[in-house]
Amino acid sequence: MLFERSMKSGPQQDAEKNELPLATQSVCPECNKVIEAQLYDREGQIWMYKACDQHGSFNELICSDTEFFLLRRRRHFELGNPMHNPQTASSGSCPQDCGICNQHKSSPCLVNIDLTNRCNQNCPICFANANATGRLTELSLDQLENILDRVMGIRPYPPLSIQYAGGEPTVHPQFLDAVKMAKDKGVLDLQAASNGMLFAKKPEFAQQAADAGLDVVYLQFDGMTDDIYKYSRGRELYDIKMQAMENLKQAGIMVTLVPTIVRGLNDHQLGDILKFAINNTDVVTALSFQPVSITGRIDESKRLEMRYTMADMARDLQEQTGILDMYQDWQPFSVISPVSRLLESMTETPKMYFSCHPHCGAASYLVVDRYTGEAVPITQFIDIESAMRDMNKEAESLENHSAWRKKLTRLQLLRKLKKHYKPEKAPEGIDFDSLIDFVNTFLEAESTHNNRQKGHIYHKIGDRYHVLLLAAMHFQDSYNFELDRVQHCVIHYGSPDGRLYPFCTWNSGPCHRYAVEEQFSTPLK
Repeated sequence: MLFERSMKSGPQQDAEKNELPLATQSVCPECNKVIEAQLYDREGQIWMYKACDQHGSFNELICSDTEFFLLRRRRHFELGNPMHNPQTASSGSCPQDCGICNQHKSSPCLVNIDLTNRCNQNCPICFANANATGRLTELSLDQLENILDRVMGIRPYPPLSIQYAGGEPTVHPQFLDAVKMAKDKGVLDLQAASNGMLFAKKPEFAQQAADAGLDVVYLQFDGMTDDIYKYSRGRELYDIKMQAMENLKQAGIMVTLVPTIVRGLNDHQLGDILKFAINNTDVVTALSFQPVSITGRIDESKRLEMRYTMADMARDLQEQTGILDMYQDWQPFSVISPVSRLLESMTETPKMYFSCHPHCGAASYLVVDRYTGEAVPITQFIDIESAMRDMNKEAESLENHSAWRKKLTRLQLLRKLKKHYKPEKAPEGIDFDSLIDFVNTFLEAESTHNNRQKGHIYHKIGDRYHVLLLAAMHFQDSYNFELDRVQHCVIHYGSPDGRLYPFCTWNSGPCHRYAVEEQFSTPLK
């Protein structure tokens, strides 16, 4: 067998892994020492208890709904998917010796590169700001090229996406050159995490970015009214967001809306944000909800007031829109891993796996009627869990049986899944064949290097329906930190020191960002 995979396919095999309490490892919020921790149920919620021999004990809310937490674990496909060429050897002191080292269990799907820590805003909730640190960290094109070469050299495959971040990446004086460089090196999906200000002020800049090859803007989008932006970002920004989206749409660049959710600030507007995305799927391809991470030293009662979990998000969206069921329609990102495993088994070619930890996030897909605005979760007319279990079994058969079975076509295998399709619950005009066409287009994305022109196809089913991805990623802080989540991380940072860092060790826990910025920064003038 060309690739050895270890995959468990559901609650029947993993029942013992879903029994509470669960043992894990965390860090002390005071000294960052790795300590033992326990996840346990308390009155229908999941909490973490941990104790440091120097700084005492800590109790932290992990998920506000035990059933929601366990469903993600039961739907998770555990898959060994490490990099074939780790950057460093482990010294046994994870997460202090990130590299990525040979202890890491997942290959990155997305790599962030901070072009600069300069910004044209000064947001109170930002964890990357030259104005706050008094130090400027800005990549030269030579440094960027070295990072890109290392990232694109990851094996068995480079990441599908690279995201330029910061600070505000568009204020880098050579941003357009940086975009062109990435596309010239074969980056499939190039993104920029942006507040949108330059795109709003300069339509020609949006067009120049599109011409250079920018595919998606990860647009900071915290709400639908300016009182929210004045609190979270320090100024009124709603009209700027609207103008940025219009200019990006005219340039042919897709948008992912990225709300940072803060309890008591904008959690009441999640439904309005979702409805806005549904009404603008001609430019909005995804919504990426990010519950705020809690930085600094804050006592337990204050943290509990602030803490907002993914279960809170799922519940609020259900109550505010009625579109999604919080228990039925949200899946861990790894739920689609059987598709990758099946394709890999058929072609004997390595495929990308979204193998992050089930506690990291959750996702759902909405099918949106372009003419009526009606939105329906795909999970309401496809039994995703059963379909993925069957795909997993097919992949296992292909791996373990005679070679002739590999002559089965992808289309034949997909058609075997028709029994999981519920035509009576599907929107008018969506039949099984159109779904297969959509899946095929999506799966072929990684072999397409002209994807900006095809980007609109990726979220369409026929001419009538757009597909809107809803994703939630709860990035860790020192209070809810889990070492196992770090080792499964699929979102990394590429650094000028030649290393790759998991997102949650770059920005929290050991916070490697600070050491790297200190090494490569100069005093801010």
